[in-house]
Amino acid sequence: MKLILNKLKKLSKASERKLKSEMSSDETGVIHLDSVSHFYPNDKFPTIENLNLLVKHGEFISILGESGAGKTTTLRMIAGFEKISSGYLRIGGQLVGSNFLHAPPNHRNLGVVFQDYALFPHMTVYKNIEFGMDSKIIDKTDKINSILSMVGMHGYENKYVHELSGGQQQRVAIARAVAINPIALLLDEPFSNLDRILARELRKDIKKIVTNTETTTILVTHDREEALAISDRVAVVSNRKILQIDSPEYIYNNPLTPEVARLVGPCDFIDGEYNNNTVLTSFGKFSAKPLQKIDDHQKVKVLIRPSDIYISHEGGENFSNTVISREYRGEYDEYEIISEKGEIIHSRMNNFANIAIDSKVQITLSKNRSVIVYKN
Repeated sequence: MKLILNKLKKLSKASERKLKSEMSSDETGVIHLDSVSHFYPNDKFPTIENLNLLVKHGEFISILGESGAGKTTTLRMIAGFEKISSGYLRIGGQLVGSNFLHAPPNHRNLGVVFQDYALFPHMTVYKNIEFGMDSKIIDKTDKINSILSMVGMHGYENKYVHELSGGQQQRVAIARAVAINPIALLLDEPFSNLDRILARELRKDIKKIVTNTETTTILVTHDREEALAISDRVAVVSNRKILQIDSPEYIYNNPLTPEVARLVGPCDFIDGEYNNNTVLTSFGKFSAKPLQKIDDHQKVKVLIRPSDIYISHEGGENFSNTVISREYRGEYDEYEIISEKGEIIHSRMNNFANIAIDSKVQITLSKNRSVIVYKN
């Protein structure tokens, strides 16, 4: 691994990226976790178990999961801050982690951006970015100025950390990470300390930066909106395992399990009986899409998303579903509806509907939408 990194240091930026790309293949990827597990000392259960993940050159992958799912431990294993208990980790096709080998973080050529920025408060912005760069580079100023412009921080090179806002500090952290021309960029909840508007702006900028520089990127996050918005693929993690990995659009519309459905978007689950691509529920009969073979007349669990539900109260005297709450959410109203059976679902509709609480309503699906059904 040292020989490879030494070779990289002697190359121009363009040549370096080309070599990094050639170091990976469809089989090895830039980062490859092969049946990786991790135990903390004295723990009975693994933090992550039999994890398989292949990240290709230039790909942006998000690892999405709740606290304790194992996503940050996965990132720390890739970075070299945690040792692998079993399995194999390869970076650029080279083995850097297993139960018999552990390459330290400074030999992996990875850029890491932490949740708390981890900037040096006694250094200027310039010195923070310069810190990890190769000492053999004679004139670093042009490169640092170019990177500062790329992250929208040109003119701040002589500022200290305490003089910057949270968003500006995170931009400096990103600049420091990309300044070393990393094989890949690792982002650990980088937007969690920022307000929603600033986080949205910064994630768009990061996506643009890594796309333009063809930098392979792994983002760890608990924010599904964040993961869906900027990723090429999303890996949903729960209970120490990857449950599903696919494009944001596919994984949202085709979640393999109810747990995946819950983690990637708001949803309700009700009972139903499946028959010939339809499902009969306490709210009515809907078009249904099974993701596995389900026999006719089988009892199923039905996934319904609030954005797919349309409610109407015209002719309400013949309807059996009742609106029990309504919340104004700015862009839409969210209604809570209860069936005669006592099951509850939600609907998100524009503000013009203005359906009153206690109204009797009919439930229909939005055009070209189907509910997803799972075996009980």
